[in-house]
Amino acid sequence: MRSSPARGTSTAAVGRRHGVMLRLVGAGVMLTVMADTTATTLAVGVLRYTPAGAGMPLPDLVWLTSAAFIPIAALLATAGRWADLFGRRRVLAVGLVVFVLGGIATVTVDSWSYVLAARAVQGAGAAAMIPASLGLLLGELPESQRRGAIALWSSASGLGCLLMQAGGGWLAATVGWRALFVPDVVIGVALLIACVGLPPGKRAGARGLPDVLGAWLLAAGIAVIVLAISKAMAWGMDVVWLALAALLLLGGALAQARHHRLPAIDLALWRRPKFVWGWLATWGFGALSYGLLTVQPLYLLHLGYPMLEVAMWLTPTSVAVVVTSFLAGKIVKRIGAYGLIYAGSLLCGGACVLVLTQAGPTVWGLVASVVVGIGVGALAPGTSVATTLAARPHQYASAVGAATMARMVGGAVGVAVVSVVIDHPFMTGPFSGLAGALAMCVAISVLIGALALTKITRLRPDPGDVMIKVPRRMLLELRMTLATVAAEADALLPVETRTPPMDPVPRPRTADSGPLAGTRGHTH
Repeated sequence: MRSSPARGTSTAAVGRRHGVMLRLVGAGVMLTVMADTTATTLAVGVLRYTPAGAGMPLPDLVWLTSAAFIPIAALLATAGRWADLFGRRRVLAVGLVVFVLGGIATVTVDSWSYVLAARAVQGAGAAAMIPASLGLLLGELPESQRRGAIALWSSASGLGCLLMQAGGGWLAATVGWRALFVPDVVIGVALLIACVGLPPGKRAGARGLPDVLGAWLLAAGIAVIVLAISKAMAWGMDVVWLALAALLLLGGALAQARHHRLPAIDLALWRRPKFVWGWLATWGFGALSYGLLTVQPLYLLHLGYPMLEVAMWLTPTSVAVVVTSFLAGKIVKRIGAYGLIYAGSLLCGGACVLVLTQAGPTVWGLVASVVVGIGVGALAPGTSVATTLAARPHQYASAVGAATMARMVGGAVGVAVVSVVIDHPFMTGPFSGLAGALAMCVAISVLIGALALTKITRLRPDPGDVMIKVPRRMLLELRMTLATVAAEADALLPVETRTPPMDPVPRPRTADSGPLAGTRGHTH
C-alpha cells in the first residue's frame, strides 16, 4: 500500500531531525574530549610554574594527561567493538555518564593520586563516547554525507581546543587549575540529555561476553610503555624490563583476540592494508599534535607570560585548526586523504623549523603558530578519512575506536617523550629543552610525510576492495559490442536458423528485463 504524502513528509522531517541531532552530538563529543585534553595541558603548565606543583618533576605532572590517554587508547578498540555489537547509542550514553562522574571527581578530590584516578575514569568514559558517536554518524547517515560528517566531527576537536584556550586562561587565572575541568562536566550533562533524541543505531546482536581480559591486557601494556618512556632517564636500564613486560602484555591481548569469540581488538581490520597505513599515519599525528599542544603553553609560561596572555597567543592556532578542518572536508575529495596528510605534515614540520629560528615570541612566531594550526587542521580529517573509510560498514565503530586509539597512544608517547626531552635536553642554549622538543616534532612530521608520500606513489590498491563503479556509458558500449558479435555470428548460420535482426538502439528497460536484456544472439 502506497504511503500518503503527509506520512512521507513526516518521515523525511524525522530523518532530517535525526541527522541534525547526530551531527550535533557527534561534534559535541569531540569538542568535549578535545577541550578536556587542552585543559590538562594548560593545567600542567599552571602547576609547573605555580607553588601547587613546583616541587614535582615535569614527567610526573604530565601524568595528568597520560592518566586519561592510557584508558582512552586501551579501551577505544574494545568500546568500538561493543558499540557495533550492543548498540551505539547505549554505549555512548554509558560513556557520557562515566565521563561526567570522573570530571566531578577531578574537580572535588584532594589527593594527587585520587586526581589521577579520576582522570583515568574520565578517559574510560571518553573511550566509549568517541567510537560510539562517530559510529552512529557513519551508520545512520547516507554514504554521500559521510565524508562531510567526518570533517565536521574532526573540526569540532579544533573548536573545543579553541574554546578552552580562549576561556581556560581566565578560568585558571581567576579560579584555579581545577576549574578547567568544569566546562567538560556541564557539556557532558547536556550531551547525555540530547542522547534521548538519537536513533538507537544498528547492532550486530552477537551473543556472548566481550573480551574483558584482552581489554585489561591492552590497557596494562600501553600504561607500561608510557611509564617506561617517562622514567627512562630516572631508571636507566631498568626500563628494559618494563619494555619486555609491555611486549608480553600486548602479546597476551593479541592472543586473546585470536581465540575469543568477541575480541577486544577486531583483527579483521588489520588484514586490510589501507587500514594499517591509516593507523600508522594516525599514530604519528597523535604524537605530533599532542606533543605540540604540550610544548606551546610551557614555552610561553617559561618566558614569564601570565596565563591570560598565554591563552591569547594560543588562540590563533586553534582558529586555524577549526577553519582548516572545515575546508579540508571539501579538499579531501580532490587530493585524497593521503594528499591531505602529506600537506599537513609538511606545514607542521616547516612551522616548527621556523619557531626554532626565533629567539622568542615574534611576528614570525605568530605566523608559525597559525601554520601549525593549518597543518593540524589538515591532518585531523585526513587521518580520520584514511582510517575509518578503510573499514566495512559493520566495522565503523571498531575502526573509529582503533584509529582514535592510535591517536591517543601516539599522544601518550608524544607527551611522555616531550616531557623527558624538556627535563633532559640534548641541545644547547637558553631554551635547550623546548628546542629539543620542537626538533622531535620536526622528526615526527618528516616520518608522517614520508609515509603519506609512499602511500600515494607506491602502494597498490587494497585487493579486498570490491566496490567497483561501472559507468552507464561502458555498459551501453558493451551492449552494442555484444549485439554486433551476435549479428556476425548469426550471419554465418543457414538462413532458416537465423534469428530476427536486433534493434541496435537501446530501448527503455521493462520491469523484468536485465541490464543486458535483448542483446544476446541465439546460436544453435
